[in-house]
Amino acid sequence: MKKELVYQSRDKEIEVFEDEFGKITLKEIPHEAAVMVALENNSLILISQFRPAVDEIIIQLPGGGMNLDEKPEEAAKREFLEETGIVCGDVAYLGSIQPSACYSNVITHVFFTKDILEYRSQKLEKKEASIQAFHIPVERAFRNIEQGIWKDSEMAHGLLLARLKGLI
Repeated sequence: MKKELVYQSRDKEIEVFEDEFGKITLKEIPHEAAVMVALENNSLILISQFRPAVDEIIIQLPGGGMNLDEKPEEAAKREFLEETGIVCGDVAYLGSIQPSACYSNVITHVFFTKDILEYRSQKLEKKEASIQAFHIPVERAFRNIEQGIWKDSEMAHGLLLARLKGLI
């Protein structure tokens, strides 16, 4: 397949390619992210965040990109703290997913915790000011996915992995 570089970011390593059929793909460096499935008192800890690409507020697992030389577990714990204000202890690795393999090389590592240690304030970047953390009963979250209310692929896959492994 022939690909042509059509855009390269100056401040972040992102390259945008277009193939001969007009399909756009993204190559990001680093290309890894980490998210956390967190359980407290039979409720999941999730976030809501405005996403400009879809022009709406999306319900997601707390998480985000990894820094260079950062281990996935460290990134998941850091992002969980930043986005929810919650410090967690032990985590279990659930697996990795490719949430948008048809257009991006990003791989997301999924972790699980029920070891909630401490509540602090969120540590959000300016661009993340819209993030709100909340608790929701596990079964209600699955109903929201089943009914098509929530559509985030990382969240759905992360919750599926946790369910299949008997954690939620």
